[in-house]
Amino acid sequence: STVVALGSTLFALIFGLPAAYCISRYKQTGLALAILMARMAPGISFLLPLFILFSRLGMLDTYPALILTHLTRVMPLVIWIMIGFFDDVPQAVEDAARIDGCSTFGAFFRVALPLTMPGIAASAILCFIFSWNDFLFALVIASHRTITLPVAAYGFIGYGEINWGGLTAAAMVITLPALILALFIQKHIVKGLTFGAVKG
Repeated sequence: STVVALGSTLFALIFGLPAAYCISRYKQTGLALAILMARMAPGISFLLPLFILFSRLGMLDTYPALILTHLTRVMPLVIWIMIGFFDDVPQAVEDAARIDGCSTFGAFFRVALPLTMPGIAASAILCFIFSWNDFLFALVIASHRTITLPVAAYGFIGYGEINWGGLTAAAMVITLPALILALFIQKHIVKGLTFGAVKG
């Protein structure tokens, strides 16, 4: 679970932040709407095509397969959260950086990203929680080598009885890392979710 959640969060930020920046700066509303529709689609609609693809590539029960499946759910989240943050970064600040010699990539890395750190923190924790708690993709794509905690917890539910002790212990283990992470960066989450709500 840790490998998959951290991996999907990292790649969602690597690919989602530049995508959100480009959508914000070049006003690609059609692309943004398409990404939103992909996020709103039920996860099971992606499951069968991905299962067939990974089975033919021999990637079932591997970490890359699980991370890629989680990206279909968490990367649109990063993009849509960060579009609003990049919209709030004044264009004049980036223009000033370009006058001083920055390229477009330099303005993105040196100006836009530092000014949107609260949004990046909020996006990262939400991506981690979504990936950490995912059950459907892990149930189908993963197996013995890459089984995640939600699927392992499901193993305590049998046909004849439910192992309540093991189930509650597993629930505690599943909840604890996300809770600790949220406590450590809660001020960034609150600042990130309310950034831009009050103008002037």
